[in-house]
Amino acid sequence: MEWDWVRQQAARAPERLALVEDDRILSYTALDDRVARAVGWLRARGAAPGDRVAVHLPAGSAWVELLFALVRLRATLVPLNLRLTAAELGRILADAEPALVVTDAAGRPTVAAAWTGRTAVVEDPGGGWDAEPAEGPAGPPDGEDLQSIVYTSGTTGTPKGARIRLAQHFWGALGSMLRLGHLPDDVWLLCMPPYHVGGQAILFRAALAGTAVVVHPRFDAKRVAAALGDGSVTLVSLVPTMLRRVLDELPGPVSPRLRVVLLGGSAAPPALVQEARGRGLPVRLTYGLTETASQLATEGLDEMAPAGASGRPLAFAEVAVGPEDGSPGRLPPGVPGEILARGPQVTDGYWRRDEPDRFAPGGWLRTGDLGWLDERGWLYVLDRRVDLIVSGGENVYPAEVEAALAAHPAVAGAAVVARADPEWGQVPVAFVVRRPDAAVTEAELLAFARGRLAGYKVPRRVWFVEALPLTGSGKIARHRLRAEVEAGRWA
Repeated sequence: MEWDWVRQQAARAPERLALVEDDRILSYTALDDRVARAVGWLRARGAAPGDRVAVHLPAGSAWVELLFALVRLRATLVPLNLRLTAAELGRILADAEPALVVTDAAGRPTVAAAWTGRTAVVEDPGGGWDAEPAEGPAGPPDGEDLQSIVYTSGTTGTPKGARIRLAQHFWGALGSMLRLGHLPDDVWLLCMPPYHVGGQAILFRAALAGTAVVVHPRFDAKRVAAALGDGSVTLVSLVPTMLRRVLDELPGPVSPRLRVVLLGGSAAPPALVQEARGRGLPVRLTYGLTETASQLATEGLDEMAPAGASGRPLAFAEVAVGPEDGSPGRLPPGVPGEILARGPQVTDGYWRRDEPDRFAPGGWLRTGDLGWLDERGWLYVLDRRVDLIVSGGENVYPAEVEAALAAHPAVAGAAVVARADPEWGQVPVAFVVRRPDAAVTEAELLAFARGRLAGYKVPRRVWFVEALPLTGSGKIARHRLRAEVEAGRWA
């Protein structure tokens, strides 16, 4: 099997559109050439097959070309989150021990403060590579090659590197294509960071299918809204906070060419999904994680997920629900527990970490997320186990409370975390962002919530804030709010 998909597409359809970045337009032939030159550039700087190469660059053609160049070189990508401090980067680099760190002039000071090893600076990230085309000297890529070590966002503690093999991306991309379909003129919009597995998955899906990707250097809600309206893209992947901002910028109807808005990353408030669909956005819900090379369960084009569901398992993927305490056994439909996953797109472990507790007998990955399956196989994701609030013996799922708060017309976003309580053990408290020019008081919002939630689920306090803290992938960073509450910064 051919694992160098850029080269494969260049041979099959040399003039087919591959990559668009602003006014830079590359066919698969042009992309193949630039990937070969990126291989030469890497080799001239000492990178070799089997090496780990860290990339600290913004989204753009250089990032894409390096991704596929490292596949061709049979080296391992270590993508670095641009939002991390030097101290945070230093911990990741000390763990990964890359042979080379690639950055640009803007990122050089941060990398220099984090790393004393070999560093290469891309002088002109959009201008190509000052090198002759080269091949990887170890033969063609193989599905078992360790394509990347992707460090998780750290919402549960110190980031750790999930090992992602090239074959995992293949099976994940194939399952996604079977669920969402693929057309010869499809164009993915990449507006999420490629240093997260969701961004890389878009690039691999497009290369495998021989379709195009439009790359935005950063998420810009107004620019994304324009792309959805003018017909320049047909598929886009967003998280709920991004979708909310895009809806606020959307001036009119979306293009009929837009066929999928893939919505995942965190639980989507039903009111947000309903609003988006009401405005013509073809939202398809999805659930996945770094360890599954992105998508795991997704809503298909010819079906409508039941209220609260996130999708059905993709082809080749298996999903089950087990007891929250990790004990053996599978729970029947309708009973919540920990979501388990297995299949050819699931990681086989973490870099330099032996974590047997993450893997159950039979090859099942314990995701750390809570949910349940119905009798038809639809997956309902409740929350991360670490975010679960136990109040007086009752489980409170923050995502459910956030969705109830977000249904209020004055609320733009909400985050719910636990606060210690001497009587109940824990109680929920909420941080809320109001919509521009909208007014709602704490008392009004709590009264609104009481009409939708059981009493023990209603937040004990609501604090209004200008913005919610987000992880690099756009998810709500509940751990940061939880730490502030525990430190007594909110009374």
